[in-house]
Amino acid sequence: MATELMYLNDFDVLTGAARVQSVSVDDDGRTDVVLDRTCFYPRGGGQDWDTGAIRGAAGEFAVEEVRLDPEGMVHHLGNGPIAVGDEVSLAVDTTRRVMNTRLHSAGHVVDLAVERLGLPWVPGKGAHYPHMSFVEYNAALAPEETEATLVRIQQAARDVVGAGSTNEIRFMPVSEMGDYCRNVPDNIPTNKPARIVLYSDDFGVPCGGTHVRDVSDIGTLTITKIKSKKGVTKVSYAVEGIN
Repeated sequence: MATELMYLNDFDVLTGAARVQSVSVDDDGRTDVVLDRTCFYPRGGGQDWDTGAIRGAAGEFAVEEVRLDPEGMVHHLGNGPIAVGDEVSLAVDTTRRVMNTRLHSAGHVVDLAVERLGLPWVPGKGAHYPHMSFVEYNAALAPEETEATLVRIQQAARDVVGAGSTNEIRFMPVSEMGDYCRNVPDNIPTNKPARIVLYSDDFGVPCGGTHVRDVSDIGTLTITKIKSKKGVTKVSYAVEGIN
């Protein structure tokens, strides 16, 4: 049975209660715990996993890594006393979650800036990690246009963050996402509910990751580099206090 993903419905959920469904040993020797529900985000969509603790009557299980399998079950990998049937409390590492959420949300603001500038770029893959933050687009950019485009995207992104806006979560069939999102990928996962997050009231993002509640929570966003090669333009960025 798929794990209930508590973070899909709540921007701020960092704690919760759950029941242990299974306990096994992973290939690397760590304990693999599956719960009936979780607030821990598993790595995916260019965003890193949560860490933290699962606490029960037997003690504390340290969550070191979180994965989502094709059947929709979330695997919490780590070490500590835990058993099937335990009623447990969950606590996500707040500092790590906030960092990953700000970086991830910043990537969507870069995309929003590109859209507001009217650039006909189709978004591709992205990465939102402290050591590597970028969004790629299926678009060509002439070398002489690079610097001016960087300045324009950075200003547009900072305008969005500076204005602030409350994001909104919505669930809907994939067939309806085109009414809200300028780009709906063909590879939207089918092992979790289809969700969009509305940025600045009118920019829909098909995404199952964690997002800031208000865009202003991202902080200062800087476009560090733009590189275009073989029809792909890579926009790298940094968020103040993180990278």
